[in-house]
Amino acid sequence: MAIPRSLRCALLVALVLPFAALPALADLAAWDQARATGIAKQLADASDAFEQAVRKEPGMDQVGSGTAEAGFGVVQRSRVLKEQSQTLAGHLEKGKGHDDTKNEWRGLKEVADDLTEDAQRSELSEPTLDAWAKVADLMRQLAPYYDAKALTP
Repeated sequence: MAIPRSLRCALLVALVLPFAALPALADLAAWDQARATGIAKQLADASDAFEQAVRKEPGMDQVGSGTAEAGFGVVQRSRVLKEQSQTLAGHLEKGKGHDDTKNEWRGLKEVADDLTEDAQRSELSEPTLDAWAKVADLMRQLAPYYDAKALTP
């Protein structure tokens, strides 16, 4: 049984059209080792400053406070964020490129996403929020080298 030409064309369009609107997942910002390393080093410093600001927050790790669980998450994740950002910066500084560091980026991004959620449930002071804003801005600057979605508006 032959499928009519008009039906074949309609099926082809129905199969191809949804993919035409998707950005190419392989499209990343052109790799710039020096730029990525510089941003990562700034990110490591900003993550350290954020962790220090979190540790100064009153009641972050006190059991019985209304935000103890979220506060504990912020404290722990801020430490992990600092450690992972330092590792990424160190590896980039030693010359490791995109392929060697992409899993480090993914882990760092996951921690940052979790921190964002925890921070929304915690009452953080202005200095801590300012420190987080610096981390978030540097993550945004580094993202196009690792995540094609960061390039889409």
